[in-house]
Amino acid sequence: MTRNFGLDILRAFSIWLVLLQHAGINIRGLAPLKIGGIGVEIFFVLSGFLIGGILFREIDKGNSFVQTLKSFWIRRWMRILPLYYAVLLFKFTFIDHTIGFNILYYILFLQNNFYGIQYLEVSWSLVIEEWFYLFTPIFLLVTTTLFKSDKKVFISMICIVICVIVLRTFYVFNGNVPYEGVNGNFPFRFDSLFLGVILAFIKHKKWKLFDIVCSPIVFVLGIILFVGYIYFYWTLAYPHNMINTVWFPRTLGFFILPLGISLMLPYISTIKLNTDKNLLMKLFYIFVNKTSILTYSIYLVHPFVYSLKWNLIISILITYLISWLIYIYFERPILNYRDKITGYNT
Repeated sequence: MTRNFGLDILRAFSIWLVLLQHAGINIRGLAPLKIGGIGVEIFFVLSGFLIGGILFREIDKGNSFVQTLKSFWIRRWMRILPLYYAVLLFKFTFIDHTIGFNILYYILFLQNNFYGIQYLEVSWSLVIEEWFYLFTPIFLLVTTTLFKSDKKVFISMICIVICVIVLRTFYVFNGNVPYEGVNGNFPFRFDSLFLGVILAFIKHKKWKLFDIVCSPIVFVLGIILFVGYIYFYWTLAYPHNMINTVWFPRTLGFFILPLGISLMLPYISTIKLNTDKNLLMKLFYIFVNKTSILTYSIYLVHPFVYSLKWNLIISILITYLISWLIYIYFERPILNYRDKITGYNT
């Protein structure tokens, strides 16, 4: 699979925001969002963009409803589940088994809504992603079957985003739900991912609109919206945290941040790096590329390394080393087997 350097930059930047936050490095006044939360929002939009592209290519093959779902789910689950379950098994076997049968919540990705994420805190974002993987292919297959017009399919995706925002707003207003109570609640976070899916659809259909959103002007608008919202959030959270007393950051605010990211993503995806004549650029390319490849294992492994309370630089180096070993001897063989049984490499 040909890698996109611009998207690799986004992956690397995102995981480093998470690594720095969990090391105790943060921007004062961004609680409860935190820089790691910003990194996860980037992951959500990027995931929607990549998964959307995969799904639209699958749908265009014209296979049956069941066959398309089967192909997509096998590939997604073989990418996500083996390492996730291996990490759960490792912790349950060697570190903490006091959770007992409640581990089933984690196995079924129900911890955000019905149990709590304390046992494996980083899993909260995986819950949102996994339920997105379950819902989205069904939704897209149904809409592309019912609506023969691309514009109607496009509108249906916009309607999903609007519905999520409206439902989230009612949810917050009805129970005065705090920021943390919304952040990991997967039915109310799909708008971030669907913004990426919408971008993928525009690109897949080769609409001129994608050329427009790839422009530097739209990129700058995205930066302004992104930075503007972060500043607005900061004014509400510092010096006195008023996030849970103001409606906006708990309702529409969850849409504004990924919208800014969505406006930046298309232009970033066009970035290329010439490494032929510059050693520094070549080293930077290698670092970004390898970090992107290891992102998932880094995400799951780093909390265990950090818990040993070593020096930050040593902890990060060990995290990279373990993640690389996991990729070489665990992830890559599974992915190769996946490609073999599904018949292609995407």
